[in-house]
Amino acid sequence: MFYKMINLKRLLMAIFAITTCSISIAASTDQIEIINTISRIYDKPNLKVTTNPISINENFAIADWTQGDRGGRALLKKDNGHWAIITCGADEIKDLKNLKDAGISTNVAKALIEQLNQLEKSIDPHQIHLFSLFGTKNDPKHAEHHDHKH
Repeated sequence: MFYKMINLKRLLMAIFAITTCSISIAASTDQIEIINTISRIYDKPNLKVTTNPISINENFAIADWTQGDRGGRALLKKDNGHWAIITCGADEIKDLKNLKDAGISTNVAKALIEQLNQLEKSIDPHQIHLFSLFGTKNDPKHAEHHDHKH
């Protein structure tokens, strides 16, 4: 009897390990697909996009990105097995009302924001600042556009 209990315990531990590993692999696969989606659209030959961190919940994700001295956030949705960008922005992407307006349930939106806030705790403050720039008057691209002489 004792031998059967040990085998059962090992079996349960193995199932737990496989399940945990599968969840991690799925998250990693989604993260890689999101990184590739953003890079495919926005990479330039000598200026690549760095996408990190990425918050994923159900079929939605918020991905922080930088490209040189620019940065922002992308809101993505997984449809028919493929990730697509819904919109890009800055801090407004982390606003609960905006996420709900984009068709995301309250629970999923809250989970995305909470997870991203947690992930961002390990990111350099300067990089966090870059995430808040896209589309704002402080966006270096905005400054380039408005810095011409008349």
